[in-house]
Amino acid sequence: MNQAVEVTGIIDESRFGPYQLLVVTLCALCLVMDGFDVQAMGYVAPVVIREWGIAKETLSPVFGAGLFGMLVGSLTFSTLADKIGRRPVLIGATLFFSACMVATGFAHSIAELVA
Repeated sequence: MNQAVEVTGIIDESRFGPYQLLVVTLCALCLVMDGFDVQAMGYVAPVVIREWGIAKETLSPVFGAGLFGMLVGSLTFSTLADKIGRRPVLIGATLFFSACMVATGFAHSIAELVA
C-alpha cells in the first residue's frame, strides 16, 4: 500500500541548518560560475579585438558557440541525469565547464575560443 507524502509540509517543518546552507551556497556558486564565462567574453571582447587585430564580426562564432553549448548541454545532460542521477552529472558538468573556462585563458585563436 502506497502512502502519500506531503512534500510541502515536510519542507515547511524541517530546519534550515548548516548543511542546507552549504548546499545552497554551492548551488549559487555553480550558477555564478556558469554564467560568468558568457558574461566575461562580452567584457573582454574589445581587448581581444584590439590585441589580436581582428574585426568585430570575427568573434560572432565565439558568442554563438557559448549559447549553442548551453543548448546541447542542457538537452544532453538533462537526459543523462535522468538515467544516472543528478549528482554525478552536476559534478561532472561543473568540472568540465570549469576546465573549459581555465582553457579559454590560454586560447590564441578564434578556433580555440570556439572550441
